[in-house]
Amino acid sequence: MSKEIPIKDYMQAGWDSGPTDCHPYKRGSRHNKIGMIIMWSFYIIIIVQVLHAITIIPFFPITFLMLTFGAYILFQGWIAR
Repeated sequence: MSKEIPIKDYMQAGWDSGPTDCHPYKRGSRHNKIGMIIMWSFYIIIIVQVLHAITIIPFFPITFLMLTFGAYILFQGWIAR
C-alpha cells in the first residue's frame, strides 16, 4: 500500500494556475495553427537544405558522415519517445 502525499506539502499555492489575464492554450486555435505552420515550414526547409548539401558535396566520406549523423539523431529521437 502506498500513501499519497498531499500536494500542498511539496508545491506552493497557485502552482497550477497561470498568470492573471493569461489566455489558456486551446487545441486547434488560430495561434496554434500558425505555430504549426511555422514549425513544419522550418522542418521542410531543413530537410531541403540537407538534401541539397548531400547533392552538392562530392566528397563521399563527408556525405556518409552527414547521413550517419542524421540516422543517429532519428534513432535517438525514436528511442526517447
